[in-house]
Amino acid sequence: MIVLKATTEQYNNINNYSNGSYVLQFIKDASDNWVVSENLLNEPVFEAIHDQLNELERIEYVPIPDPEE
Repeated sequence: MIVLKATTEQYNNINNYSNGSYVLQFIKDASDNWVVSENLLNEPVFEAIHDQLNELERIEYVPIPDPEE
C-alpha cells in the first residue's frame, strides 16, 4: 500500500488539520515515518490542503509488527 510520508516540517504544518468533524492525523510506520493514506488526495474535505499533500513523498507502507505474532 502506498502512503504519503511527511518530513518533520510538513508534519508540523498539516497534522491535525481539520475541516468540520474531519481531522487529518499522521501515524508512525515501522520505519518511524509519519504517514497518511494516499486516498486523502481524493477526499473533498481535505481539498484545501491537497497541494501540500501532493508535496509529500509516496512510499510503501511498512506496518508495525504485532507483538503477539
